[in-house]
Amino acid sequence: MRRYVTTGDGQRTFAEEPLRWRHDDTSEGRQIVLYPEAPRQRVIGFGGALTEASAWVFAQMPAALQDEALIRCFGPASHGGNGYTLCRTHLQSCDFARDNYAYVTRPRRGQDVLDTFTIEHDRGLLIPFIRCCRALAPELSLVAAPWSPPAFMKTNRSMNHGGKLRARYADAWARVLARTVAAWRAEGVPIERLAVQNEPMATQTWDSCVYTAQEEACFAARHLKPALAVEGLDDVKLLVWDHNKERLVSRMSDIDAVLTADGGLPATFAGAAFHWYTGDHFDAVRLARTLYPDCELIHTEGCAAFSDGKGEHTATDAEHYAHDMIGDLNAGANGYIDWNILLDEQGGPNHVGNYCDAPLMYDRASERLIVNRSFYYIGHITRFVQPGARIVPTSSYTDRLETLGALNVDGTHALVILNRDTRDRSAIVRHGDRTARVTAPAHSIQTLVW
Repeated sequence: MRRYVTTGDGQRTFAEEPLRWRHDDTSEGRQIVLYPEAPRQRVIGFGGALTEASAWVFAQMPAALQDEALIRCFGPASHGGNGYTLCRTHLQSCDFARDNYAYVTRPRRGQDVLDTFTIEHDRGLLIPFIRCCRALAPELSLVAAPWSPPAFMKTNRSMNHGGKLRARYADAWARVLARTVAAWRAEGVPIERLAVQNEPMATQTWDSCVYTAQEEACFAARHLKPALAVEGLDDVKLLVWDHNKERLVSRMSDIDAVLTADGGLPATFAGAAFHWYTGDHFDAVRLARTLYPDCELIHTEGCAAFSDGKGEHTATDAEHYAHDMIGDLNAGANGYIDWNILLDEQGGPNHVGNYCDAPLMYDRASERLIVNRSFYYIGHITRFVQPGARIVPTSSYTDRLETLGALNVDGTHALVILNRDTRDRSAIVRHGDRTARVTAPAHSIQTLVW
């Protein structure tokens, strides 16, 4: 068995330490138990968001650091990589673009909306960046979402500050989205999953648009799916919600009710996407898994506030990432995507000053790649829980030790143990009739692999 330990103080990072099984069916006491005989949902993959901000920062970096950043994100664990295979991107601009931009302009009289269509803006930075990522991870799967329709299609005539899609433009906007997916595929960048709208209940100072459950359901079933079919894109999976967890179940239920005559939610949507910004709400994910057992559930966004490199914040943020990943996966999530995969030393660029941290950041003045603790804590899951793995139940003698178990397709097992407490804790790990004694240092994460 191999054991890897990382501590929040930075003293140890994936430190490999010896650990041996012993055959003992009589041990009692402080145990962590795995139940691989009862496998749960299958894992799709893990990754981060490929935004225009990330692409812009990447373009500023020397070639050697570009290679390092790509290897760290997409390379295998043997090369210090987190093995990302599932990423998210934006269609048209988002807050982490350098400005608002759209793929179409208001058509003149007698002109079709697609007559003005172009993805030339994306060909400048975003698509080349994604191609670089795919060079290391050819099987990289993309989730995409729009943050706003073009301003002329909205009630407030702005891509920012919320507003709604005007009913007269529902068909045109669906056709723009479908044409975008087709155009990206022609560029060698396939989008496999598409959300109707990022955060459809949020009015933001940046790119945003509000949809009720009925509006989202009807737009997807009556406009977007037919538009995708016209482009030969019936294989694209639609995701509902793409907003915070606490309303995940109610949104799915409301849309299911709207679409009852059309076969319910599963007939239109392959699954649901959600974010972490309103707290844990792991029971919401668990209930969604129970109510819609065949739907994909994917965490698609979460980030930490900009910390300016303050060590105490970066360590706490790292623990938050691991805590949320463990909680979501134990509750039934199939995949987990972080927000920006790379940002600059100011937590940007961002066209409305909405800065945040990222696991990898680039200091332009010193030409230094900053690897935050969160990158390693995320890696304790992504490096050892492979795409296709089944999450397996675990139980722990204390809630001070958060645990995640997985059975990989190659037959290996992984057990992640997170200790956010201020004191060291010990445990006996049990797998069948085998046990192993482990210590979880204060503020640490470790992964056991066998």
